[in-house]
Amino acid sequence: MEDKEAIKILIRLMKKASLSVEEKEALSAAIGILSWSALGQARIKNMGKTHRAKREKETRVNNLLNQ
Repeated sequence: MEDKEAIKILIRLMKKASLSVEEKEALSAAIGILSWSALGQARIKNMGKTHRAKREKETRVNNLLNQ
C-alpha cells in the first residue's frame, strides 16, 4: 500500500471512530511518520531526475566537443 493511501485511511479512521486520546495520538504519530516517508520518497525521485538530466546534458556537451 502506498503511503499516501495509508494516510488517507488513517485520517478517515481518526475522523469517524470514537478513539481515546492515546489512540488519536498514535494515529497522529503514524500519519506524521508516513508523511515524512512520502516526502523523502518524492525527494529521492526528484534527485534521480535531476541527476539524469545533468548526466544527459554533460553527454551532449561531450559529444559536441568530440565532433
